[in-house]
Amino acid sequence: MSHILKIKQLSKSFNNGKDLVINDINLSVKKGETIAIVGESGSGKTTLTRLISGLETPDSGTISINNTEVASEHSFVPPEKRNIGLVFQDYALFPHLTVFKNIAYGLSKLENKKTRVSEMLALVNLTGYENRYPHQLSGGQQQRVALARALAPKPKLLLLDEPFSNLDVMLRVQLRNEIFDIIKKTEVTAIFVTHDTQDAIAIADKIIILQEGKKIQKGSIKKLYKKPKDYYVASLFSTISQLSEEDLTCFGYNTKEEENKKYAIRINQFKINTSSDFNLSIKIDKTVFMGDHFMHTTILPNNTVLNFTSEHKLTDQVTIGFDTDTILSFNKKQ
Repeated sequence: MSHILKIKQLSKSFNNGKDLVINDINLSVKKGETIAIVGESGSGKTTLTRLISGLETPDSGTISINNTEVASEHSFVPPEKRNIGLVFQDYALFPHLTVFKNIAYGLSKLENKKTRVSEMLALVNLTGYENRYPHQLSGGQQQRVALARALAPKPKLLLLDEPFSNLDVMLRVQLRNEIFDIIKKTEVTAIFVTHDTQDAIAIADKIIILQEGKKIQKGSIKKLYKKPKDYYVASLFSTISQLSEEDLTCFGYNTKEEENKKYAIRINQFKINTSSDFNLSIKIDKTVFMGDHFMHTTILPNNTVLNFTSEHKLTDQVTIGFDTDTILSFNKKQ
């Protein structure tokens, strides 16, 4: 399978080189893949997409799209010639143009605009809305118009920068499912930027984790969940309890054969009053109802405070435990 995007040793700094935002990133995206770039605020994910789209110039490294070098020390192809579709978190629709004219904006004079716009309206389920203006649409409808406009010129690559951040929870879930279906129907290669791992899980084939401008890990959702490289990656997918060697010893787990390691367990993976590889009888000190689960607090024999969850309310004395394959271990230097 050919690669639509290839990035080699890409770096970008601001403030006269003092603030390094993108640090020596290497990345490749295959044709038809949907990749999510995930990271907290300031991780460099938006800067990376601006470099790919041509809205920023790199300090060093190369970017190639569809086997054509678009950015390097010796070359720079402007955004309008990169054949990239862009969808921003603020939609960026022209308020004085109708839906039809917004979608048709990026189409060349040689194309049959009416036919292509009609195809896009049908694709995003907005047939009949062509004469409305952006202010007459809901947030979800505006986002679908933005997506239709980005897809209309048949781009080689689609970039979506936090497309759901301005939407409420229910609309967010509905729209991301719709966008996932649209991306798959059009078979466009897509890069989706988000700080929300649930959005990434719902849409992406693979996820790239950025931290402080560096690519920390890339892989399938299953790989990142089960074998995270470090505590930061693990914590992006659910709440984690860090456990010391002494904490694990309370459960009967021996760490002597594993040197220079630190450990963690997802708080929803403790087993309650059932068979497990390692377990401990504990007293529940506090229980809080969280809506769809209960959060419990206990104190281990070595005085470590431990939080864990369960589907049902627990009281008094219970047995909690975990299986070997739920223990996450990382190098102490990470």
